[in-house]
Amino acid sequence: MLNQFCLSFFRLLATCTLLVGMAAAWASSSTAQCILLPDKPDTRWPSCSQVLAGHALEVQAQAGQVLLWTLDSGTHAHTVRLTDPDGRLLRHWPAVHNGTQDIGWVTPTTGRYRLEAHNPFFTQTDVQPTWQLKTSGPALADAAPAAALPAAVQSPALLHLQVQLAQATPAQKLALIQEFWSATLTQGTPLLEPLPHQPREALVTFLWRAPAGTQDQPHHVRLEWAMRSAEPFTFQRLADTDIWHLSLPLPRGLQAAYQLVVDPVQWPSVLAASVAPSRMQRVQTQQLSAQRDPLNPHRWHAGSPELPAGSAAAVHSERSVLKIAATGPLRNMAADSTTPASVTQLPSGQLQHLRYTSALLDNTRSLSLYLPSGSHAAGSLPLLVLFDREAYLQRVRIHQRLDAWIAQGRLAAMAVLLVGNPQRADRATELPPHTPAFGNMLAHEMLPWLRGQQPAIATQAHQVVVAGSSYGGLAAGWLGWAHPETFGNVLSLSGSYWWAPTAPKNEPAPHRWAEGDWFMRQVLHGPTHAVRWHLAYGLLERGVQGEAGIIDNNRHLRNVLQAKGYTVTTHEFAGGHDYYAWGEEIALGLEALLGTGTQPR
Repeated sequence: MLNQFCLSFFRLLATCTLLVGMAAAWASSSTAQCILLPDKPDTRWPSCSQVLAGHALEVQAQAGQVLLWTLDSGTHAHTVRLTDPDGRLLRHWPAVHNGTQDIGWVTPTTGRYRLEAHNPFFTQTDVQPTWQLKTSGPALADAAPAAALPAAVQSPALLHLQVQLAQATPAQKLALIQEFWSATLTQGTPLLEPLPHQPREALVTFLWRAPAGTQDQPHHVRLEWAMRSAEPFTFQRLADTDIWHLSLPLPRGLQAAYQLVVDPVQWPSVLAASVAPSRMQRVQTQQLSAQRDPLNPHRWHAGSPELPAGSAAAVHSERSVLKIAATGPLRNMAADSTTPASVTQLPSGQLQHLRYTSALLDNTRSLSLYLPSGSHAAGSLPLLVLFDREAYLQRVRIHQRLDAWIAQGRLAAMAVLLVGNPQRADRATELPPHTPAFGNMLAHEMLPWLRGQQPAIATQAHQVVVAGSSYGGLAAGWLGWAHPETFGNVLSLSGSYWWAPTAPKNEPAPHRWAEGDWFMRQVLHGPTHAVRWHLAYGLLERGVQGEAGIIDNNRHLRNVLQAKGYTVTTHEFAGGHDYYAWGEEIALGLEALLGTGTQPR
């Protein structure tokens, strides 16, 4: 009897151990689940109203719903994949932000959707992402822009078609429209046409074709790209056709990436139907309908380079590209901008992803260090310090470009330190010089630590370049001015020199007529340092409604630097506030500051 008792006891113990193990495995499972089907409640799945943790999230939802989530990755960044109930890839978001990331889509069918978050930089982390539903509701069409008098057709090609249509029979009209689209598909869009008496410009006409059976329905189509405007770049319909068009005079040599926003949806008004959505809420919902131009065959991955070409994820993640020939016949040269065959097989440099904890700032961030191939003597490698680490790795693929630039002899072998901010919100507090803390950390803590790890990195300031774009360009300029003993070269891309610190609480806020350009005044009234500058900014970065734009701020800074006796080079590129343009601008700036691989400075 004792033996039977013992046997029963050990069986019970084994069963309990198995159940505990299964519970532990379930608890450690990285997939969270929730349900958004009010008509089909499932008590086995929790509500989506709570914060959910896991590297994957499965959501049961009905068709035609707007779902807007926030992913929180702590101080890490994650790529996110979304698959539909049939397992097809529906969306893809690159890992370009640490901390929080906006995730959203419109459900095409009813069923189970799966989100998967993956850290492309670190295989083992102590962070489990969390998901929080911000809002959801029916996908209702956003209000189209207020009706206005139709703008005159500007494109000579469309004007010619318009005249032909006016004289044609119904059958002939159908044939003319089909001929137009056949020719357009052959040559690709946008249409590029000369402007009389404006040899430095071209008339660029973007086109969109209404889906079959919807040509008489109202549509809302606009251009989404890196140029500001007081009003949206909205397409108009060519009367009685399925042709929607937008014509803009643009500079020759333009390099730009863009998407089309087609029939955007409203922000779900679940909590307060009478409250109008904010500008940022409208931007977020409009992005759900952003897509590449289906008539332009030239595309940029924008951080998602390996998506199946025909997938819905590629349609929404990729951007169409336009590169207008600067001289000669008007054509889109984007097809000619691929990597030459001679450098497709390159000696690749080493890319290390690091975690760095600062004692001065009491925070932890991600870094990436690029080291060129081969062995290098102590202190021989120039150093580029580049901000916005995640975006330059994912969108620009800066490490691959460096391999090519060095192999081509455009640049000498160099090391690159890519610096991220701990979280997305920290970008606006660290990069603008609210306080000297971030700059002190870089100059007095991080770079000495780095050189202790990598003795080949140069120690002299004239071999160190600090670089960034937008707020990162401002940070680069500030560091060159505040720490010339560390950073002897500034490479500023579309620097946000409009920025100024807020007034202390005991001082009145600046009035609207007060002098701006705070950073330029610091340079003007400060000492001149042994620092070289390269400023690059886009011709499309103009102000709107009477305010100065980034191009104006940068031109002013150029003038002040020259008046102070600095060595300054500039490049006013035909483009906008755009990573697509900034990738090449880094190479041009490094050539200007450090020389080429065959002719170093």
